Amino acid sequence: MIIALLAATIPTAQAAEPTTVTVHDAWARATPPGIRVGGGYVTVANTGKQADRLVGASSPLAEKAEIHISETVDGMARMRHLKDGVKIPAGKEVILAPGGIHLMFLGLKQAIVKDEVVPVTLQFERAGEIDVQLRAAQIGSLKAPASTEDATHAH
Repeated sequence: MIIALLAATIPTAQAAEPTTVTVHDAWARATPPGIRVGGGYVTVANTGKQADRLVGASSPLAEKAEIHISETVDGMARMRHLKDGVKIPAGKEVILAPGGIHLMFLGLKQAIVKDEVVPVTLQFERAGEIDVQLRAAQIGSLKAPASTEDATHAH
């Protein structure tokens, strides 16, 4: 009886379309020992008919992962947390790259080492969680290392 009552009061979810969000060119920058922050970069493609939103991220290598944007205001470079995430328009790609929107790893538990992999879970409003493997480029790199195939692993 209780289960029937609960079932009657919980709205049924719409049939979810298979995820149309994929992630590729996933990479991070290596960090020097002792540095507690790092950056991650991905390209998110949305081949669907509805926009999605990247709303969060997590990694076992960091206490916290956030979506940040770097911008220059009045000649001063600044970085800020995008609390509402970033919109991924239908039929478009959004590139998270150095100097713009990116993933920020805060409270790194260990250094990010060149050629190693940083496991990250990206959270999307519609697509849900997508596990991504970020290949680490050298310290200070402005581009992905040579081998960054499709890195998407949806839940």
